[in-house]
Amino acid sequence: MTTIWITGGKGFIGRHLARHCAERGASVLGIGHGLWPPDDAANWAYSHWINGEIESSNLSQLAHTSGPPDTVFHLAGGSSVGISLQNPLEDFTRTVETTARLLEWTRIHAPDTKIVAVSSAAVYGAGHLKPIHEHAPITPYSPYGYHKSMMEALCRSYGENFGLKTGVVRLFSVYGPGLEKQLIWDLCRKLHVDRAGPLTLGGTGEEMRDWIHVSDAVELLWLARGACDPKCAHLNGGTGIGIAIKDVAAEVLRAWGAAPQILFSGTARPGDPGYLVAEIFRARSLGFDPGVAFSRGVQSAVEWFRSSRGGSLRSDARGSHVR
Repeated sequence: MTTIWITGGKGFIGRHLARHCAERGASVLGIGHGLWPPDDAANWAYSHWINGEIESSNLSQLAHTSGPPDTVFHLAGGSSVGISLQNPLEDFTRTVETTARLLEWTRIHAPDTKIVAVSSAAVYGAGHLKPIHEHAPITPYSPYGYHKSMMEALCRSYGENFGLKTGVVRLFSVYGPGLEKQLIWDLCRKLHVDRAGPLTLGGTGEEMRDWIHVSDAVELLWLARGACDPKCAHLNGGTGIGIAIKDVAAEVLRAWGAAPQILFSGTARPGDPGYLVAEIFRARSLGFDPGVAFSRGVQSAVEWFRSSRGGSLRSDARGSHVR
């Protein structure tokens, strides 16, 4: 049986990824921040969960439980541009230091293990006018983007110098049931409080993003295992389709069944890119084919939000991050 470890496994993507791996016959163990009763962890397909830092003693404890993993999906790290600007040292510690500790433990104790590190489109920075290839220059703006690029550099270094098989997936705007932040969630919260509006959002509404449903994102991560090598393969995690923020807002209103006026402040935050859409030729070469239409994905996220307000969480991903 394939053994999978997921760092940062209690987060939005980590939970969906754990179920995805288990559905494909893998044994899944996780490590990250947060107490998680065994029954709750098992509900997300984890056979074992450690509440703790990504450090040698905890990784060795996982290995004692399962043996060396076939693949580690490394999701632990900073997850917010805003928080990285408020506390850059904390973001550095969460993203860069945890990666260094994981790679070093793997070099010594499990050199045959593959590592798929989850990065972000934020490494590309701003100023793009067409879909972004993986060979595009790395020009991050925020500490969050810089730290993700440092994480990628560490993976390349451990591949080139020690032969570790690594891969990096640069996720674009991941969304779906269970995500409690970013645009779709924020709009749902506002509609939950006041359906009449008007609702005011930042920017112009013309900003373009590549929205990938979480069920498609985790399928790409699963496929990325086949691209890991000592040269550290890089993959864009998107759909290749750009959708304007104003159109996202309109889709959320349609799914909600409300029609308040949407206003835009016209002011973008410094470094916020106007266009961030992926070229996904490399992902497609692995057999990746995004399967969730955006309208269906938004409907699933809105339905989940409403059910969660009623106290019953629902997470049907198929039926239904990024700055």
